[in-house]
Amino acid sequence: MDTYEPFLRNFILFSEMSDSDLIAISALLESSSSHNGEIIFMQGDIGNNVYFIKKGKVKAVRNNVNGDEQILEILQPGDVFGEVVLFGIDEYPATAIALDEVELVFLSKTRFKEYFTANPQIAWGMLRVMAKKLYRAQRKIENLGLKDTRARVATLIIDMLIDFGETENELVLDINRQEMANYIGTSRETVSRVLSDFKNEDIIEVNGNRIFIKDFSALKEWT
Repeated sequence: MDTYEPFLRNFILFSEMSDSDLIAISALLESSSSHNGEIIFMQGDIGNNVYFIKKGKVKAVRNNVNGDEQILEILQPGDVFGEVVLFGIDEYPATAIALDEVELVFLSKTRFKEYFTANPQIAWGMLRVMAKKLYRAQRKIENLGLKDTRARVATLIIDMLIDFGETENELVLDINRQEMANYIGTSRETVSRVLSDFKNEDIIEVNGNRIFIKDFSALKEWT
């Protein structure tokens, strides 16, 4: 292979690599696809691959001993997941589930480590990936630990609008009310009530899984 696919430049890990380096790593990548609701890997599975999202969205979830689901993050094109297996963790710490039609490329842990050793410049890209994930985790901890449920819902809507919004004011959700509740550590009834309150206050308009922000400033005040 003497070319590489342009979408690889969308990944922080690869964005500053030379063309020759991208061509080399492209030769190592494999492709896969998953349908909406399909499990890509399970929490506790042996971690053999690092995945890169080319198309679609993926949710990473953990289940407690009672089987309750906690959404850790929602990933989109340009995101990497499963990378923890490169750092001495043998099992995937979460389950990865496709939220729509997903196209992935992946690299085996063994090949990744070999490439990493031969090309230490990729370490900077990996540090940027980990910094982005740490920032997201800190934001979520702040949202869960320091804010009331109204603020949590408002923060979730704004964060998802920034990441996934179709326009600057309109968001189509890939998760249902229960999943929203799981993401911010509350109940489905509470999420529905807060959305209804925001709607009654003329802050948002809700139509099924579509949310239109009518008063962004008012919503922002609750975060």
